Amino acid sequence: MKRLLLTLLFVFLVLITNAEKQQAVQTVYICTGPKAVVYHRTAKCRGLNNCSGKIKKVSLAEIKKTRRACKICYK
Repeated sequence: MKRLLLTLLFVFLVLITNAEKQQAVQTVYICTGPKAVVYHRTAKCRGLNNCSGKIKKVSLAEIKKTRRACKICYK
């Protein structure tokens, strides 16, 4: 019984750690133009075709507060 509980605890901790790592390193792409308000999953999203600035790679955690997800690549 103790072995089962320890195994479940270990698996739970590993899953939590992996989820935190994935969220921390998840990157998205933004247009640095003055009218840009969305973030994109890939740099090749067609929503970035008319970008008047540069395409920049940023972390999702830092940009999610100020921009919304692209309706094309986040369907």
